[in-house]
Amino acid sequence: MAWILRRGVNSFLPNLAQQEAPHTLLGLHEPQEAEVTLFGLHEPLDKEGYLHVRDYGDEASMESFLRRLLQSQKHELTEIIPCLAVMCCKEKKDFEEVLSIVGHDMSAGYTSTLGFSQTSMNSLSQDTTGVEVPQPPVHDSEDAATMPLPASQAPLPFEPSNGSAFGGFRIKWRANPVPVGIWIGGRPCAPLREDSFVAPCSDISGSVDVVAVFKDQEVNFTRAFSYWEPGILHSITPSYGAQDGEIKVKTSHLGGEIAEISLGGQKCRLLGRPTATDACFVVPPDLEGPVKLQLAATNGNEITMEAAFTVIESVLFGHAGSCLEILDGSSSVHRTTGVNHGVCISSKPLRLQNMEHRFRVRVDEMGSKGGLRALAVGFAVLSSLDVMPSGQVRAKEATDLSRAWLVGYDRGGALLCSPGSLQKLPAGAWRPAKDLEVGSMLEILFRQNQIIVYQDNQERACCFVNAEEGPGQNEELHAVVDLQGAVTRISLVNCEPS
Repeated sequence: MAWILRRGVNSFLPNLAQQEAPHTLLGLHEPQEAEVTLFGLHEPLDKEGYLHVRDYGDEASMESFLRRLLQSQKHELTEIIPCLAVMCCKEKKDFEEVLSIVGHDMSAGYTSTLGFSQTSMNSLSQDTTGVEVPQPPVHDSEDAATMPLPASQAPLPFEPSNGSAFGGFRIKWRANPVPVGIWIGGRPCAPLREDSFVAPCSDISGSVDVVAVFKDQEVNFTRAFSYWEPGILHSITPSYGAQDGEIKVKTSHLGGEIAEISLGGQKCRLLGRPTATDACFVVPPDLEGPVKLQLAATNGNEITMEAAFTVIESVLFGHAGSCLEILDGSSSVHRTTGVNHGVCISSKPLRLQNMEHRFRVRVDEMGSKGGLRALAVGFAVLSSLDVMPSGQVRAKEATDLSRAWLVGYDRGGALLCSPGSLQKLPAGAWRPAKDLEVGSMLEILFRQNQIIVYQDNQERACCFVNAEEGPGQNEELHAVVDLQGAVTRISLVNCEPS
């Protein structure tokens, strides 16, 4: 980086008094058009017309005015018009600030006149906030001198030193003297009050030069300002999960490494080393339902998305028979020996969502022998007699629980087991002894006195439970799996929010 001092630049705009001011700033309308007062549609596209709409019109008329202004400058960022119209009306923005955001054709670099005629430039300078608008910096001065930079830790005299390529944000000059003009990346900043300027937009992202124009010199700060493209969230995988779950996000290139992620206002713990496009984080505690995602990079680039992630309550095993061991943070169980005493029950009652209870199970391991035995899945209303003080399940089979509703076992055909009754499923229905394999995913629902079993997203059983035998409306249901047959290990999998 180098400071380049340029002398002899002591003239800016031509004498205003010698110029013939145009009827409108952009020279797009005849004088008689200014007499038309239909707000937003016929005002001249100059400061007087803007102030007329801002002070006497409403947001709709301001939107119409801004749309005409952008069209006149061949701007394509029409999506910003509604938001900008609200800002103009509520914050009473100066016309110069609006022009800096939407009104300039600045693609021609330092020698550009911003798409205005010279007389229009003079008219613009009459309307500024007391700060002279300089001519473009002179780069071929014979008196130019290159000076070495001060120590690298020396702060820049302006802040911030990075921002969105859309421009429109405030640049504050922190040192004395204050320049009469600033150019960032070859484009001018509109002067504001209180030693501030409005950053222009940029066609590129990355580092660019900043040129400060004083009355008797220019100072060039080489690659002192960095533009970044506003971040876009490409994916969040999965889009739902429970506390302590690991989640991955992928974004557009943010121009800096992802430094912070929060869900529902709570800061998340980052895993590994995030990049400018990827990060992995852990879901924080005490959240529920759809929550807002906020992501920030080291350069200040941010992404915010409402209801981007849904926090669900994780289903875990809490009680198991004597022939089972609970593994992986209580999310899976493994049969260690024997045939019976393989009943496992969720640690908490299942949450009622959309008038249904449900849970998912994945088959992780299978043995070579099973015969006509197979696992059974379903729901139970627990009593104090079902579980020992140690947490071990007393029942030899799940049908021995006080009140349980189960589908499976497959002794030549799957069974529906309810308290006091046993029914065989119709021929051709689900056969867990034959149909299950490693990787099979089961989803079990209890809805309106029905138990529905899906295997790999296909409905395989739909069993009706008599109202007299079924659970009461306010009774809490636990998930139950009786691990029999060839299946030796299963895991609970979080259900996607319905």
